[in-house]
Formats: sequence, structure tokens, C-alpha cells
Amino acid sequence: MWSDRLRKLAIPGIAVGLLGLALLLPVRFPSGVNTYATISPTNRWLLIKSSDGQLISSTFNYRSGMSDGYRVSTFDQGSSTNFTLDPSLAPGHSVSVGDTIASIYSTDVAERLSALNGQLAAARGALAVNSSGQKSAVVMEAEKRLEFAKRRRQEHRKVERRTVLLFEQNFISQGEYDHVVSEANALDDEISLAEASLEVALSGAKPEMLDLSNANIAALQGEIEAVKRRASTLVITSPISGTITPTYSGDTLVVITATDYVALIPVRRADYARVAATPQPQLTIRGLSTTVRGKLIALGHEFKVIGGREALIAIGQLDGPSTDVMPGMLVPCRIQCTPVSALDWVKQLRRTAAASQPFLGGL
Repeated sequence: MWSDRLRKLAIPGIAVGLLGLALLLPVRFPSGVNTYATISPTNRWLLIKSSDGQLISSTFNYRSGMSDGYRVSTFDQGSSTNFTLDPSLAPGHSVSVGDTIASIYSTDVAERLSALNGQLAAARGALAVNSSGQKSAVVMEAEKRLEFAKRRRQEHRKVERRTVLLFEQNFISQGEYDHVVSEANALDDEISLAEASLEVALSGAKPEMLDLSNANIAALQGEIEAVKRRASTLVITSPISGTITPTYSGDTLVVITATDYVALIPVRRADYARVAATPQPQLTIRGLSTTVRGKLIALGHEFKVIGGREALIAIGQLDGPSTDVMPGMLVPCRIQCTPVSALDWVKQLRRTAAASQPFLGGL
């Protein structure tokens, strides 16, 4: 009987002793934070058509949590613009940096380039005449060029009068009216150039006029190069590597998502100190057919309410590609922290039990 009582008293005593010994000894216990993660691509690029027909492209970097910038392509009113996607693009298609996504043709650019080339040819012709002396054939050519310019302007006056009437009766838009007026101004400029060429052919040119002609040619060449550079920007290329994603939106023309992923992880305020004190915490994604690992690369600096709990967002970089991981997934994960002492481990268990409710929903 006494031996049974001693055994009953000894077992709790031994347990208490072992627990006390564990608390006193420098034994470290594993420590971690169990939470959920929303999977996102490292980068996402969008090409969007605005309500006024302009094109806006933007890139968002989920690794840094900031935009990498945007670009707006604008087109003049009255010009005709054609937008064409590359025919090889389809959902799931892989693209690399610099691949052509779409091309744009604008009549405004083409018309401007044609007009500038015409002015450049006329300026070069005038310079050649001035430099080589005047001949009757040159004068006749200048007279015919002026006559042709005046005839074109006279023919355009009919279109101009008709356009004014239609515009006053609200049958055409402001852009169409401005386009006709712009053509009339260009024809007037052509007449002025032809008159100047004829005047030079008849009177001869001084050295100062030759310098002026050279300067005019140089200015026209510079403007032509500027228009050509603008035309080259009308080819849209991909700024990131990734895959084409379905848009399901009439205004969103193209979406490209990167094939490497990050995890956006809410960390409770009670767990923040342990995670922040751990150098490069390791990350394990759970609930998939294969184990996906990674590491935390950034920890937020602002708490907000997520799923009814105060938490901040940590960003984890996942290791390598995995067919099990897709953007938008909400998966359980564990952040491995620095091992703790037995006393801290017991306190951690108590805090975990007190805050065992998981986060509700994704980010």
C-alpha cells in the first residue's frame, strides 16, 4: 500500500522535476508562425484602353509592393488609328522581354511624315538652284510648282466650304473639322514655299539666303527624325517575361504575369517580434501535393486589420517554379523562426492557444 502511494507521488514529482530541469537547461525548442499566404506573380504588366481611346500600359512589382511606372500613348483628334495585337499571342503563351505585343498605325504620323519629306525635297531643290545659278528651265519648274500648289489649294476650297457647313450644322465632329483646316494650312504653306522658290529662281540668292536654306533643311531633317522616333514607339513590346493571362474585359487588352511567384503573408502583431528578430526566416507552403519552400524578403511597416486581426504583410520569395502554385491561391504556410528556450516555448504555446483563430479570406 505504501509503495503504491509512493509511486503515485513520485510520478508527478518526476514530471515536475523534468520540467524544471528543462527550464533551467539551455535547451532550444523550434519556433514558428502558422498563417496563410496569398500567391502573386513577381510582376504583372497590363495594357489598357482608356475611355477616350488612349493606350495606358503599367507594370506592378509585387516583390517591392510598388509600381514600376506607366506609359500613355496619345493620338491627335481627327486621325485614324489602327491597333493590332500580334497574331501569335494567346492565353498561356510565353513571352520574353522585348517581344512584340502589338503594333499601332496612325494616319496623323504618316501624313506628317509625308508633308515633311515634301518640304525637305522642295528645300533641297531650292538650295540646288541657288547654288548652281539660275536657268530658264529652273524658273519654269518653279512656276509650274507654284501653279500646281495654287490649283490644289483651289480644289481644296470646295472641301473646306462643305466642311464648314457640315460643322455648323453639327453633322461632323470637331476632330474632322480640325483635320480639314490642317490640310488647308498645309496647302497654304506649300504655296508659300513655291512662291519663295520662284522668287529665288528669278532673283538669285545671296550667301545669307544659302545659309538660311541650309538651316531650314537641317531643321526639317531633325523634325523628320523626331516623327520617325515617334513612329517607332507605336510598336508595343513586353517589358517583362511571363505568360499571357486571359483578361475577360473589353478595356483590358493584354495582361502578362511573371512565372516566378511571391507569397503575401499576414503576420499577427503577437508574432511580429519573433519574425522580425529572425534573420532571413524560412518559409514553407503547405496543403499542396509537393512542399514548396522559400524565404521572407520583406516585412511590412504598417499594421492593418486582416480577417478581424491586427497584422502586417510580409513578402516571401518562393524557390523555383512549381506546377502546384498559381497566382491567386490562398494556402497555409509556416514561417520558421529562431529556436527559443523552454520557458519562451511554453509562453508561445499559451499565446498560440489564445489566438488560434485563423485569418479569414485572402489579401
